[in-house]
Amino acid sequence: MRLRDKKGILLNRPASSSKQHGVYALMLVLLLIPLIAMVGFAVDYARMVQYKSDLQNAVDEAALAGASVYTSNTSTISATAISVATQYFNHAILPPALVVGPPTVSTNARGTLNAAQGGGVAFTVTVSATATVGNTFFSLFVPSATVSASGTAGDPIITSMIKFSNVNSQACDGNTAYLYQVPKSADGLGYDYGAVPPFSSDNYYWIGSSIASTAPGAQTLPTFGANQPLGMALLNTTNGNAVDSNTYCGVTVTGANSYGSPNQGSQMFYSSLLLNGESPSENSNASYTVVIQTTQNTSHHSGRAPQITQVTLTPPAAPGQTPQQIVYPSSNYPLAQAPYNIQASYTGGADCTITGTSAPVINGSSETVDTTYSCTTQYRKQASNPSTYAANCSLYVQTGVSQSYIDGLTNNSPAPAGIIGQCSTTSGGGAQYAAPSCAQLSALANTGAAPAAVFWWDDAGGVGPQENYYGPSDHCAQISPGSPGYGEDCEYKNNFFAAECQVEGGTTSGYTEVVLTQ
Repeated sequence: MRLRDKKGILLNRPASSSKQHGVYALMLVLLLIPLIAMVGFAVDYARMVQYKSDLQNAVDEAALAGASVYTSNTSTISATAISVATQYFNHAILPPALVVGPPTVSTNARGTLNAAQGGGVAFTVTVSATATVGNTFFSLFVPSATVSASGTAGDPIITSMIKFSNVNSQACDGNTAYLYQVPKSADGLGYDYGAVPPFSSDNYYWIGSSIASTAPGAQTLPTFGANQPLGMALLNTTNGNAVDSNTYCGVTVTGANSYGSPNQGSQMFYSSLLLNGESPSENSNASYTVVIQTTQNTSHHSGRAPQITQVTLTPPAAPGQTPQQIVYPSSNYPLAQAPYNIQASYTGGADCTITGTSAPVINGSSETVDTTYSCTTQYRKQASNPSTYAANCSLYVQTGVSQSYIDGLTNNSPAPAGIIGQCSTTSGGGAQYAAPSCAQLSALANTGAAPAAVFWWDDAGGVGPQENYYGPSDHCAQISPGSPGYGEDCEYKNNFFAAECQVEGGTTSGYTEVVLTQ
């Protein structure tokens, strides 16, 4: 169709019209390329921002996890913090598109928090990681991109100053008190009150003892945070003061105690073990062997029962020590005379099984036989019903006391009135202070009391058979007067001492918990 004007004159179409359309199309294509590139870049950039945020969250959480266990300047704790942070990062849920390399984790025992968090010195853990992610729209230009993230978390160093004073003991047993730190739980977010650290000089700080020979050399009080639960342990050595004279015992006692710990047998009690509704310091039972030699006159006219003539005992050893064999000839064993020269004098309330009997040795008119017993202590088991447990209590934690009361503690100080049966059970009493933190003890000062607790320990076992001449005869064990173990149990003076605490440091913003600092 030809175009005409108003007068009917034909109009000619410009020859350049079709060329202009081609230019427009070309320009549109040229404009679409950067537009698509910009859209692709925007989409991929948004993905990178999200992936970097995911990676940042992972390193931050890993750093927090590591810092939560980084509580002291030791290589062991540092290695633990690195391990926890690494494992936490490796188990982080990240987008599948991220190809993540192994994290880099470092610690700093003198790191700092940032100014926004009040500054302050902290144990810090830094976690860094790099990941590669493929582009989508922008892949025509750049196939992949790298995202990196780094996070630092700090555990503020609070100066927790604890001191132990007036360490006393009034018992025939040897008693040594130690401080230990309740270990972290497996997830690193709390504390495991069902576990105690392995016994070593690094893990257990010697507080004091009735046995002078246990005193260590120079010690360094471990560094701990204000909120770190502190356990108190008692190493109880049955009749241990027969080795180092203790004027407060007053008698020579060498029998087994009421739950079967033999002479010189050692057992550990721990204040922090709050298990299954039981009171603090529950401890596993120990096994030992004892060989009792008996001699009998075989004369037809004798009529005498076999007499114990020698005892070979391998008592449970203290943690980290090798059991030592002890031989008692009847001539120097204090309980050799009747009615004490019986098996119960050597095994007390232990559960014993005969595992061997020697052939008789005949010497003239006498016959000697060695009988080997394998025994297990029966801590807290009722004598009347060994399958059940008695409510023995071996620790009472006293709080709300004045500084003058603490300063006045001596060996002759009476235990708090009415504490028998009022030990630190899990349902009340002083359970919250069975493994106190310095923050807890320091808070007591706000009530007008001293920032301290007094720990009154008893071995919960009494003394040996018939040895109730060591008074007073108050007891916890489920036994009758005259039975093995009835005696000084529950006096709560096997070992007692005051633990005083002060907290200093932290940050000007009041941070005491683990926080992100970068």
